[in-house]
Order: sequence, then C-alpha cells, then structure tokens
Amino acid sequence: MNNRRKEIAKFLCGGEAFHAVTHAYLFVSGTQLTVMGITTTPTLNAVSVLLSTAITIALGIYAWRPLSPRDPSR
Repeated sequence: MNNRRKEIAKFLCGGEAFHAVTHAYLFVSGTQLTVMGITTTPTLNAVSVLLSTAITIALGIYAWRPLSPRDPSR
C-alpha cells in the first residue's frame, strides 16, 4: 500500500510542478487571466508560484525518499 501512495504522490508532484510553472509564466509575462470570475493578478501569481513550489517539493521528498529499513511493507 505504501508504494501505491508514493506513486500517487509522484503523479501529483508532476501536476503541481506544472501548476507552478504555469503561474510563473503568467507572472513573468504579466498576463492577466480571468477564470470563473477570478482574475489572476501578479500578486496572486507570485503567491501561487511559492505555494505550488512548496507543495511540489514536499510531495517530491515524500515520493522519492528511500523506504526505511524497518518499514513492514517492503
């Protein structure tokens, strides 16, 4: 079961990395986008880049760290 969770975390890590890169592009290009009534401002894009990057790093650490030697699911 632990391997399945790590594989799901790897998938979500990639999706979140794409999300961070998309907001970084919008921030750098200065593009404002309105989706479902929410307009992305440069401030919102900057905050989204930081949060998405932090989530990506956390998921990556969880997904790719080696299993501990005492892990019973090995």
